[in-house]
Amino acid sequence: MKLTSIPKHSDQRGFLIEFLREDEKLLNFKGQVYASTISPGDIRGNHYHHNKNEIFCVMKGKLKVLIQNIDSKKVDEFILDGNKEDLDRLLVPPGFAHTFINIGNEEVVLLAFGDKVHDHSNPDQYKFIICSNKKIPS
Repeated sequence: MKLTSIPKHSDQRGFLIEFLREDEKLLNFKGQVYASTISPGDIRGNHYHHNKNEIFCVMKGKLKVLIQNIDSKKVDEFILDGNKEDLDRLLVPPGFAHTFINIGNEEVVLLAFGDKVHDHSNPDQYKFIICSNKKIPS
């Protein structure tokens, strides 16, 4: 048994924790499991990765997720609702920008898996604005 602290990265939108990382060598797996929160009306994401697959699941709250292939203008929209009996899991492959918009009245708790560890000094993360923080799409 081992109790350890994990950093909480907070800002006005909520927080993100890196729950489990392969480089910690706690378990034998590749990638990283992390969680974040998104305050009502706020937006996270607006980026894509060249080399990372990610899987997302809303544990609490309701998100609108916008996905856009960076080579096209087509935007797909998904609703992930943590209040449903069965939860949805969304896979986002490399080259697809993703934006998360809290469309509910409560904080969203988002659980995620990335098949690569996020390197804060050299992130495979590229800004791509699908939705501005100034206007929440209906």
